[in-house]
Amino acid sequence: MADERIVNKIISEYERLREKAANERKKRIALVYEKLPRVKEIDAEITRRGGENVKNILAYPERKDEFNADFKSNLRRLTDEKNKLLTENGIDIDFDKYKYACEVCGDTGYDENGKKCACFKQKLINEAYAISNMDKMVAEQNFDTFSADYYSEAEKNGISPRGNILKILSNCKRFCDNFAGEDKSILFYGGVGLGKTFMSCAVAKEVMDKGKTVFYIRASRLFTMFDDYRYGRSTDRDFLDNVYGCDLLIIDDLGTEMNGANNASVLFDIVNERALSGRKMIINTNLGLGELEKTYTPRFTSRLYENFYIYKFVGEDIRLQKLMNR
Repeated sequence: MADERIVNKIISEYERLREKAANERKKRIALVYEKLPRVKEIDAEITRRGGENVKNILAYPERKDEFNADFKSNLRRLTDEKNKLLTENGIDIDFDKYKYACEVCGDTGYDENGKKCACFKQKLINEAYAISNMDKMVAEQNFDTFSADYYSEAEKNGISPRGNILKILSNCKRFCDNFAGEDKSILFYGGVGLGKTFMSCAVAKEVMDKGKTVFYIRASRLFTMFDDYRYGRSTDRDFLDNVYGCDLLIIDDLGTEMNGANNASVLFDIVNERALSGRKMIINTNLGLGELEKTYTPRFTSRLYENFYIYKFVGEDIRLQKLMNR
């Protein structure tokens, strides 16, 4: 079970989001009414006619159909006039609707069936595992902020680092567009500072925007938490549920962890179970494919070839380039 403090914090956050949506709606309406007084008059007339219709039906229930037909006719006429005015002035006809951060649950945290919305589950993941900086990461590292400027156009073996990264970018966008229908996961490998984590975050943002849950964790912490659970130092069952049950699991920096007797078996089990359940992963590593096989067994790399799109990052360390340009 999630910590009650965390749940209460998230519920309070939803309350603030709903309040923000209400305040922003109020401001939009005031601005439109100031610019187009006739829109305010139309809204008032719609409200007045709606009230009169209810009174008429209560007084003469046998004429209900007649009253409703008349109200709908006037509503249609008034709405058409209003929409025409708004469109002619470049204003969204839905300006008076609430704009929620999550349109699925209306910033309540629960869907129409009373179940936790994917956005609630994502918030629980972020809070419970101290990776709330994931929000900051995806805000800064996404497809819109991606730049190929740090990748050379000089070709080697028929392709340049820039051509290579643009191909990876295109494939990742297609992966996101078809996320629900994809039957493979993604492995990014290559040297340090070539954009593997950046690309992972870009994919994560697109997936979260689709209402899916993403669990991001560094390999060193992943194996430590598994060992803690295995040897009774932790009883955090939610951690296991997220590793196996989230829509997209991102394991970053595989190969930088301390050698552990259980690492290879844990990793194989995760990859195997998620493949069988159709849940996707992204694995980032600085190791080459031969090094992965040597470190985590041929059985593991066999699963990679079978169930993963494998993309090699090439070029010069971007972080080093940025430091040199400062």
